[in-house]
Amino acid sequence: MLDGLSVLDRLSLCEENQQEVVGCVPAHEQLLDSAIANISDKQFTKLKRALHTAKEQLRWRVDDGGFYSGDADVGDGYKTGNMHALLVGPEGCPFVADDFLLGFFLLTPQTLYRDHKHLAPEIYMPLTGPHGWRFGLGGWHDHEAGRVIYNAPNDVHATRVYGTPFLALFVWPKNIDTECCVVFADDWAKIEAGL
Repeated sequence: MLDGLSVLDRLSLCEENQQEVVGCVPAHEQLLDSAIANISDKQFTKLKRALHTAKEQLRWRVDDGGFYSGDADVGDGYKTGNMHALLVGPEGCPFVADDFLLGFFLLTPQTLYRDHKHLAPEIYMPLTGPHGWRFGLGGWHDHEAGRVIYNAPNDVHATRVYGTPFLALFVWPKNIDTECCVVFADDWAKIEAGL
């Protein structure tokens, strides 16, 4: 987890290195507003205010298969209910880095982000919650907003979103060009029906 922080520390994120971004919110704008409204005032007051002000200046994107192979069974909930905006990355974001991603990730309520893995280590800090998490196809555990969640390279993990939209900061500190792989679990239909 410290790897992501050390890489971020080495990046030159000063105003002189900022690039122009044409902002857009292509889908889920009401959902984004709802997610921002559900950010904890206690923990993230300044971030909540900044995101509310800057949301339309960020380039939000729907992942329509860009992180997965074309035949990956990511589920309809993910396909129709995701969006992300990068703050740091290779393109379309305010600060450029070749092998580093930092941004916001949004999922609609009642969504199972099915079990998957990727070579990139991953750090999440949910800004809303609680949401369910499981690792290695094990048991589910709910985590509140503000809990730092680390997925080591190729660790299988999944997220289930209840009634509150899922909005989180995420970091991929390296290996950002590697594909995500869905890892089948035989309880997906039951979980999705229960959400």
